[in-house]
Amino acid sequence: MRINDRIPTPSRMTKLERFLAAIAGEEVDHVPACVWLHFASEHLPGTETARLHLRYFQEYDWDYLKVMNDYRYPLPGIEAIASEADLLRFEPQPLTAPPFAAQLECLRTLRAELGPNVPIIETIFSPVQTIIRAAGASAWKIITAHPQAACQMLEAVTQTLVSYVEACRELGVTGIFFSVNGANRPPAAGGTTDEEFATFIAPYDRRVLQAAAGLVRIGHIHGLDLAFDRVLDYPVEAFNWSHLRTPPSLAEVRQRTSAALIGGIDEVKVFDQTPAEVAASIERAWHEAGGRKFLVGPGCTVAPDTPRRILHAIAQVAHSLKSG
Repeated sequence: MRINDRIPTPSRMTKLERFLAAIAGEEVDHVPACVWLHFASEHLPGTETARLHLRYFQEYDWDYLKVMNDYRYPLPGIEAIASEADLLRFEPQPLTAPPFAAQLECLRTLRAELGPNVPIIETIFSPVQTIIRAAGASAWKIITAHPQAACQMLEAVTQTLVSYVEACRELGVTGIFFSVNGANRPPAAGGTTDEEFATFIAPYDRRVLQAAAGLVRIGHIHGLDLAFDRVLDYPVEAFNWSHLRTPPSLAEVRQRTSAALIGGIDEVKVFDQTPAEVAASIERAWHEAGGRKFLVGPGCTVAPDTPRRILHAIAQVAHSLKSG
């Protein structure tokens, strides 16, 4: 079933109906909102991670739930990637491996508790970023020094993530929040050359995104000084990036893509903003995005101790915004 086939009139929408309508650019009863933060949950079983998400979701009555995934990809008998031989150790992982099993249990619990009418968006990191998160930033030097072995490793990781996407689909996940690193050029932190991006990042990203076809795919383009042209043709239904901290602006991307846009919250400043300042930021973003195909969210994760009154203010202002 296509997204548009599930969109009703804008009165009395369920959270799922509202989310899908906003993604498709249809009229909504109010703009959907969610703010995400880390729960320091890597040491917890999946059911406890789900409980943290549930309490947080219910406190602020978010319109969609972006699930954090703090479990790290398992390394094949090594603590770091220090040589070409380490790259060659990687093979596709079974989803019974603890990091995948725990996160899938979290998603299973969330769907059972929330029912079918709440959008659940699972976080998936791009294959390169999956490795960096597991093995540390120093792995990048080994990857670029040994491209053939690195591509073999990335193929194994990509196969695992493709299988993981299918498992998420079977659990009733609504979409994926696909985090892309490297869509910027040196000297920006995490920057890559055009050749590096084309060799080690884009082909594998596309494989995972293509596997998620039929789900709502949100491309989170991470970092500063972005070369956004590198990802504009990624197969996604929405883009999210730190538009309040780095170019391009929402207006610039709106002119270049038909995808929905998610933003309005400065993930750094929001920590000590007033409710009025937060409301002004969201309203500016809403207007800049054109009043449709827009969802409220931060440019990246907010601090876990962001004030409760500010999070409530974000939900309230989003609920006051109607379709433009």
